[in-house]
Amino acid sequence: MIWKFAAQAPGVKKVAIVTENTDYGIPAAAECEKGLKSKGIGSVTFGVDIGTQDFAGIVERVKAENADYVIVLLTGEAGYNYTQQAADAGIGPMDMMFHANQAGLESKAWWENVPDGNMAFMARIGVPETMYNERALKMANDYKAQTGKTGVESYALEAYDSIGVIAQAINEAGSTNGDAIVTALENISHDGTLGRIYFPYGSQKDPSEDGKGDEWWHQWPDPAITMVQYQKEGEPSNTMTIVFPDVYKTGDPIYIGN
Repeated sequence: MIWKFAAQAPGVKKVAIVTENTDYGIPAAAECEKGLKSKGIGSVTFGVDIGTQDFAGIVERVKAENADYVIVLLTGEAGYNYTQQAADAGIGPMDMMFHANQAGLESKAWWENVPDGNMAFMARIGVPETMYNERALKMANDYKAQTGKTGVESYALEAYDSIGVIAQAINEAGSTNGDAIVTALENISHDGTLGRIYFPYGSQKDPSEDGKGDEWWHQWPDPAITMVQYQKEGEPSNTMTIVFPDVYKTGDPIYIGN
């Protein structure tokens, strides 16, 4: 979703990717490079070690690339620090098309740490609250009442559904035996807050039978993934504009620099 959105943005011929040197960051950057290349878009990747706080050197190197779009795959505090330092150098979200890590969906922490973070794009799992099913609406009401928050973060919905899936599998297996739970999970159909969760590929059907790679093993294939954008300084993440894909779109993206 991240590279597909970048590829359809106007005037994008070169993308700079800043990623963490982890089992998440390295393959995520490689996937973005591969996808962008398939669309005829060049990219350059800069790796950063976990724990880095001063990004001055990386920021200057990214700036020298004169890219049209930046994708940041730095989690947590590092993502906040890089974005604000990039903004201070004139290549932040208010200066150019800029994809920030989804940790920015924790809007209170985002605006405290990234005061110049308006116009940033982010990926979010889950549909907007206006499209919640009954289970999601109940969970959201309970969550807001207990936390005092105005919205539900995607990771809260994911955690809720993860527990729900495991609980259903244990009940259907009638056991807490690991093998019995795996068998139940491979055959499960769970109506969660994020939709119907099921796993079409596993020991009963290998992904290769449908020409798919090993990454589809025990994978839920239909999560709703959207691209959202902060379009008002200080706004909470639950009101962010959904800009992609069209099926969930609530408003047009604002492309800075175009």
